[in-house]
Amino acid sequence: MNKSAYLEAMAITSWQVRDTQVKPYQVIWDRDGELPQADPLIDTVLRLIDVAREECDFDCEPRKGKQIVWDLRRHKVRPRTAWLVSEPLAALLCDSEAKRALWAQIWQWREQQSQT
Repeated sequence: MNKSAYLEAMAITSWQVRDTQVKPYQVIWDRDGELPQADPLIDTVLRLIDVAREECDFDCEPRKGKQIVWDLRRHKVRPRTAWLVSEPLAALLCDSEAKRALWAQIWQWREQQSQT
């Protein structure tokens, strides 16, 4: 048995170079899991606030040292430091009022950025 097959049989993963790209932004959401049909919405919202998806970590809890750009949790926690705060993804996909509220926040954020 060769070495890699032996390690694989023992469920030991092979060594990999760590991703050294620092992702300065974070999108936080509930543990419901990612909804694949929400990808276009996520990409559009991030593009509107001038953030690339590759610059974001998607997690359920805020991480120290990362700017929260979008809070999609059902129960918001203080202090609210996110650029955008909206309903969870499932609600955004089917509720036009939730989308309007998100759009209003994006519009306000863009107005603030154009004034600075």
